[in-house]
Amino acid sequence: MNKPNSLKKNINRVLNYRPSRWTFVRGIASVAGSLIVIAAIPFFSSADDSTDVFLQVPATESAQATDLLPVSIKMDDLSDRNNDKVLAATVAATVAATSTISTEAGASTITRTVEQNTYAITEHSTEEGIPVELLDPTQFASDSSTVYVNTNGVNVRSNPSASGELVATLAYSNNATRVGTGSSWSKIQLDDGSQGFVLTSFLTTEFIATPTPTPTPTPTPTPKPTPTPKPKVTEDGASGTFYAVGELNVRTGPGTDYAVTKTLSAGSAIEIAAKTSNGWYKTVMDTYVLVKLVTSEAPQAAAKAPAASTNSTDSAVAPEAAPEAAPEAAPDVAPANPASSDFVTYCQSFIGVPYQYTGSSTSGMDCSGFVSYVYSNYYGVSLPHQSNSIAGQGTSVSAEEIQVGDVVCYDYSGDGVVDHVSVYIGGGEIVHASSSHRSVVQGSFITSSVTTIRRFL
Repeated sequence: MNKPNSLKKNINRVLNYRPSRWTFVRGIASVAGSLIVIAAIPFFSSADDSTDVFLQVPATESAQATDLLPVSIKMDDLSDRNNDKVLAATVAATVAATSTISTEAGASTITRTVEQNTYAITEHSTEEGIPVELLDPTQFASDSSTVYVNTNGVNVRSNPSASGELVATLAYSNNATRVGTGSSWSKIQLDDGSQGFVLTSFLTTEFIATPTPTPTPTPTPTPKPTPTPKPKVTEDGASGTFYAVGELNVRTGPGTDYAVTKTLSAGSAIEIAAKTSNGWYKTVMDTYVLVKLVTSEAPQAAAKAPAASTNSTDSAVAPEAAPEAAPEAAPDVAPANPASSDFVTYCQSFIGVPYQYTGSSTSGMDCSGFVSYVYSNYYGVSLPHQSNSIAGQGTSVSAEEIQVGDVVCYDYSGDGVVDHVSVYIGGGEIVHASSSHRSVVQGSFITSSVTTIRRFL
């Protein structure tokens, strides 16, 4: 019995095969999928594609549009992705070079390739405002130019950082050789061969001349003021017994700048041996008393005069004066005789003399005119006819130390200039030429507006 032919058997099986409805559906779907894949191939491939990825940057300024640099994996070699102009020019050159990429899908692929292989390197500074170097010192651009320091006190560091060890300090106009240039720092070589790093902004290639130092002037010693020589004092023979008209200071020489040896009470007798040319009596004990403070009258005769106060230096003083009064100005007021009256009585004798600006006589006087007049005529002491000038002479004393004869100076305006002066007569009283009362008056000593108190005796 013959076996049926296997080939025929398979052919018959195919001819007799009746596929189901789902078999037809699966077949159609497979065919459609294959056609879609074939149609999409041109969108993802190109005859010029290669396995290498290129950064879309021209190799040189003169490179052709098709010359591309390979992407480097070293961060120091990557370009700034923030440079939109370079990126746009690169994409344009790439599109022109790859003419086979003509679809939107191809352009998108190029853009993504550029973005994925481009990195941003942004310059920044420390909190102190010092730029951070972006390059490794081994990658600094080689240089050999001479540079000059354009500011003072530039620090040279061991590395391009503010935290680097200090190598040296350069002054303005110092020069060095620059051997390398980074993004913000320069590497320099000093005259001794040592090297370090300096901020490039502190350097210039323009020549800076070394400034000529200003010579320090030799201080000229201030000459000591030559003391004003005292006028020569002569003595004329005199004799007699005189009496103190108040408490009286006895001095070692004919002047108030001599030391006081003792103080005599009112009425004390003094034996005179000579009279000096500057108004002092020389006693038989080789001491001196002021002529104006003694009298030849015996104490019994002088007892009629008012009792003296105990708060004087070289002057005899009267008891407290009457309360302030402003009598009508009397042009015929005659002051007391300075030779026969104490200082307080002498000052009070001017009460009623009219006030006259710049005046210095019994017919009219202002405040400094009154002070200078009584001092000149009673003590023989010359004072300037100007309040502020009077305040700059004599010796300063406090209000607690004030005595008869001291001059009180006032600064009513508060500008540091003395506006008014008066004479203290004891007992908290003063005598002065008052512009508001329009005459010489007696008043109370009030410390308000007092800027200084001067003593001339």
